[in-house]
Amino acid sequence: MMPTTRTTGPDANPSSPIVASLLPDDARWDETGLLPAANASSPLPIEIPMWTHNWFPGSSSSIRVYWDNTPIYEKEWTDEHIPPVDLFFNMPSNNLTPGLHKLWYELTLSNGDIQDSDQLSVTIDLTPPVLGANQGQLIFDTATVTEQYLEEHGDELVGRVPPYGLGRAGDVITWYWNRDPFTVAAADVVTSRTLYREDIGQPLSVLFSGDMIRRRGDGDRYAFYQLFDRAGNTTAYSLPVRLATQAQPVSRFLPSPTVAEAFGSSTQSVLQAYDARAGATVVIPDDAVFKPGDVITVQWAVPGTEGAYLAITPQSGGLRFSIPDTHIAQHMGKAIPVYYQVAGGEPAQSENHTLTVMALESARFRTIQCTQPVGVVNLLSLSSVVGQATFRLGRWTFMGPGQLVTVTLTGVGPDQVVLDNYRVVEADVTTGWVEANVPKAVLEFFRVNESLTVRVKVSFDGGTSRFDFPSLYLTLVA
Repeated sequence: MMPTTRTTGPDANPSSPIVASLLPDDARWDETGLLPAANASSPLPIEIPMWTHNWFPGSSSSIRVYWDNTPIYEKEWTDEHIPPVDLFFNMPSNNLTPGLHKLWYELTLSNGDIQDSDQLSVTIDLTPPVLGANQGQLIFDTATVTEQYLEEHGDELVGRVPPYGLGRAGDVITWYWNRDPFTVAAADVVTSRTLYREDIGQPLSVLFSGDMIRRRGDGDRYAFYQLFDRAGNTTAYSLPVRLATQAQPVSRFLPSPTVAEAFGSSTQSVLQAYDARAGATVVIPDDAVFKPGDVITVQWAVPGTEGAYLAITPQSGGLRFSIPDTHIAQHMGKAIPVYYQVAGGEPAQSENHTLTVMALESARFRTIQCTQPVGVVNLLSLSSVVGQATFRLGRWTFMGPGQLVTVTLTGVGPDQVVLDNYRVVEADVTTGWVEANVPKAVLEFFRVNESLTVRVKVSFDGGTSRFDFPSLYLTLVA
């Protein structure tokens, strides 16, 4: 008995024919093997996948391809060579009638076995969706689109689509906004939306964003749409709706603010930090112009930086905003932007005011004191130190949590850092001081009968800059 070889597949049949132009199948859609409508008017290219070919001398092999049950292509080979070109052919377009078709072939092997291939489903749809009532004209709740309308309706215009016929999952609706419905360009498209099974038969709306409406200008505008099915069949454009559009925003005027405690011009000024020890006041000019419903906030310094602050609650009158004293010292010795922002139909920001914050003079800060042993004024006696000495820095201007305090002892001997970048906590602010406890052994590093200086540096901005506080000058004695 002559051996046979078969192409294996899920059903042990030769693989189905290949039609490269079919749309991919997907569980979201209803059709199988959908042919784009544009391909239905031309011959359809078909490929037969090559099978395992064992040839026996003196024998032949052949294929016969069927469209449904009608033969459309036949080929026979009498030697072992099967030219690849023989496995490609074009089916005449008169076979491409609407409906579901089966494409398959009968393979006769050189050993005489006859096998039917798997069938390929091909769906041909040449019928477009059908527009709804009144030629599908969109339904709006207004004939005029104004800035106020958009502000009151979530900055969008909604058009309802009348129920349409022959809708199927995979339909696409594309909607338009333009000046002339008889001349439609690609730039007139608003956007497109694919419809799924759960959308079919349900109320359908299209959205026109306020941003798009403003961008395309004021005047009479026309809204309409077009439906496409998966095969590419299209409806005509729906009957346009004319909408009088007056959506351009009223021009705001947002000049730079000023700082009441500073001195300078309307766009730049200098603030002595000491003058803001109780906080600062940002003032918005009286001639600023806002839109109805605008919400104003004031930004103090670059957002996200140390000491930046967003003031959201104005003082009575609405144009003055308070900046707490806890957001002043971080900016000493720096220039910061101060501006205000408005949130409404279209957010905007004022011109910047550049504020230079001058540092406090060292003399305005506290001098650290030795509180243990008691009674130390100019002389610190080692013999009076029991276990440790305590140096206390009392409450200073702008004292607050998060500030970094460093205390260093200098004298005749190696410098000793006795408090290294200590981060002030809320409890320190409550008690009103920060202390450094220095073991007697540390003090003994220094030569007696020589000067001993207690130096203090404080950072108000997380360590970026540091300020020298007044030093305590002592003489260390035995």
